Amino acid sequence: MSHYRRRAGLCAPLILAVSLRIMLGAVLSQFAFNAAAQAPPPLPALSDPNKAENTVLIPDRGQVTILKLDDQLRVGKPIGDGDALTFTSSDAIDGVVDREMNLKGRAQIRRNGAVMKADEIKYDPDSDIARLVGNAQLLKGNVVFTGPTAEFKVDAREGKMDHPSYELRDNRASGVAQKLTIESSDIFVFDKATYTTCTPQNLDWYFTANTLEIDNEQKEMVGTNGVMRFFDVPIAYVPYFSLPTSSQRRSGILSPIAGYNSNNGIDVTQPYYLNIAPNRDLLLVPRVMGQRGVQLGAKYQFLDPLYAGALGGDYLPYDRKTGTNRWRYDWQQRQSFTGGLAPGGIPLPGAWTGYANVARVSDSQYPTDFSQSIAGAVTSQFRQEIGTTKNLTDSLGNWNISAKATTFQTLQPDPTNIVQSPYNVLPNINASYSNRLTPTVTDASGKYLEQASGPVTTFSTDLTRFAYNVNGNPSAAPAGYLYSQADRTVLKGAISLPQVTPGYYLTPKLSFQANNYNATSLTVGAPVAQGFLLPTLSVDSGLALEREAAELKGFFGRDMLLTMEPRAFYVYTPYQSQANTPLFDTADGGFGMSQIFSENNFIGNDRIADNNKLTGGITSRMIEAGSGAERASVTLAQRQQFTAQRVGLNGNITNPTTYSDTLGSGTVRLLGNFSADVFGDYNTQLNRFVQTTVGGSWRPTPGRSLNFGYRNVWSPPTQALGPTPATLAQTTTDQYNVSGQWPLTREVSVLGRWGYDALTTKTLNTLMALEWTRDCWTLRGAYSQYLTTSQITTTQVLFQIEFRGFGSAGSNPVDIMKLNVPGYMPTSKPIPPSTFENYQ
Repeated sequence: MSHYRRRAGLCAPLILAVSLRIMLGAVLSQFAFNAAAQAPPPLPALSDPNKAENTVLIPDRGQVTILKLDDQLRVGKPIGDGDALTFTSSDAIDGVVDREMNLKGRAQIRRNGAVMKADEIKYDPDSDIARLVGNAQLLKGNVVFTGPTAEFKVDAREGKMDHPSYELRDNRASGVAQKLTIESSDIFVFDKATYTTCTPQNLDWYFTANTLEIDNEQKEMVGTNGVMRFFDVPIAYVPYFSLPTSSQRRSGILSPIAGYNSNNGIDVTQPYYLNIAPNRDLLLVPRVMGQRGVQLGAKYQFLDPLYAGALGGDYLPYDRKTGTNRWRYDWQQRQSFTGGLAPGGIPLPGAWTGYANVARVSDSQYPTDFSQSIAGAVTSQFRQEIGTTKNLTDSLGNWNISAKATTFQTLQPDPTNIVQSPYNVLPNINASYSNRLTPTVTDASGKYLEQASGPVTTFSTDLTRFAYNVNGNPSAAPAGYLYSQADRTVLKGAISLPQVTPGYYLTPKLSFQANNYNATSLTVGAPVAQGFLLPTLSVDSGLALEREAAELKGFFGRDMLLTMEPRAFYVYTPYQSQANTPLFDTADGGFGMSQIFSENNFIGNDRIADNNKLTGGITSRMIEAGSGAERASVTLAQRQQFTAQRVGLNGNITNPTTYSDTLGSGTVRLLGNFSADVFGDYNTQLNRFVQTTVGGSWRPTPGRSLNFGYRNVWSPPTQALGPTPATLAQTTTDQYNVSGQWPLTREVSVLGRWGYDALTTKTLNTLMALEWTRDCWTLRGAYSQYLTTSQITTTQVLFQIEFRGFGSAGSNPVDIMKLNVPGYMPTSKPIPPSTFENYQ
């Protein structure tokens, strides 16, 4: 059955001109003869109605031409006030032609979106003044003024109103004033005014101001001698203030944050936002700490088609607790020099781009002393990196060249737990080739691309200079501390032939890596840095089988599919001793689901594991047939070593074994927003789980969430590997984590987090918070306690009152809640008004 809707747009209006002819016609209409109602005759058929721009033929209506239906309400183009028509309506009208017009009873004058309403409107064409008497209303856009009387110059768009009340519906604000002066069509000035975003029934807070100016075009409000009152108690005086009257960005004061920190004492932050330009802004963050002093912070953000980034920092001129200057800076930027960027910031072919990611602090205790979040307190390393990338074109279109330089600032906040410092990279130059980098265009428009097929060939060369001043901090030296400086050259190449179909895939691959070192030893007699050349052969294969699971439809209420996906992965790399190969940027990849199907057990370029291994696994998924949503999956995998691995991270393994653990993982996403994730690493030789991770969450509705997590790691005994001593079997991690958010009433919501370490029997972190939301303000309070080092526990209490109509930014209770409670959702999220919400 077809459904038709009325086309949105303008209907024929009733136009009342100021003339005697109109008044005479209104009188004569009372004596018109009554006539039977009948439908208007159909429009004449067009010779070719299908060519009409706004018409369509409906065959089942007898070839009648009607207006084409539309499926949405559209906003018309703006019209200047001088070109707009004036419409009036009332219960009665009288007056003198071209001298005076009196509209009585539900009187209205409309012009270009502006509306005047009153019990009676007297309009004088000579002076162009309309006098509104009784229940006067002026409406312009989403601004409404109401008062007993008003005067208004229709053409000049000027006027005044005594004892008005007003409403700014863009941000749900309202107030009253002693007098209103309308200076233009979009500028309104109040004397002795109030301002609030509360409803009249709950006037919890409001501003009083001597003068208040609202610019409806700029969506901005400016006031003088403002006094903020909260439950009729004055809490702030502002000689001058500026506020936005819509959701658009505007300069002004943001919601303050106040609290107590065990490191800093009383802690108060008052952000101020500067809207410099549509693509520029600046956030000023002055912060007063009772035990330390006044800290000045700022963050500048910029966005352009070819570059974007942020520059921020903090500076404390004199810390009363340490007697030193404390500071932090952070610079992040991405730049396109040539070629431009595609949507999403992806460089176009031939583009030359660059980036910078630079951060540094004055001392090792800075994050611990000044952070207002648990995540920031554990930061121990700051990176300073700049780089550039160039995509070549024409005959070299499959080549990519990049360069970067990186230094590190490694902090040592805990003297009992030394953090290892990495080598600086000064610099790194890389050139890479891929025959899949430039796709083939199949048509002249360049809209469709041919799917790549055939062999995949890759090649890369990497030149890196590593440097480290060991004498500056020998206790934090990196693993390859025998060399203070080294040049490393890495060559890689690979060719593979993927065969991919909907039911199976098979990818044989042959690759090689060659390393060469030129290293400067620290001590006489140190071994010469050894390079290597190693090939690798791998074959990856798998099947994808599925069936309809009719037995699950009764449980889920929808059609489900079950899949069975076996996978086999074989890799062979011959053994070559790397005991004298330096270790600059390489680490053990661990043993998990993402590493078990990899060609190399190590992450980085300094180690290649000798492999002769076959990994087998199987995955089963439960998928919704209609949407493709994955409701559950289970994976089991095991790696069989035909020859034992002898290459270790810090030397050769003396007594290697061919045994491998069994890995298992499972995920469940049930209806009702319940989810659970499980991972286990089972060692059958030891007859126990050596890794266990369990997590779950339940989020029935927005604002309601419960989360649980548990992690246990048991390390088997290890042999000595080079400079690394042997270790005994022990449990290294045994931690629990519980968090959640839940509303107690319609206005009050609580949330919290608790982390516990069973090995040390210590609470790692505690968070308790509360949100109390009324119709025009939200109170947030957060109490947190966490271990910043093995010896220091930091306690802080933060409060924030967010008034609707004001913005908020900076480190505040909302940031802490988002970081520590997965699924957290602020309770104060006002719904923006519709463009047509207040149409009259």
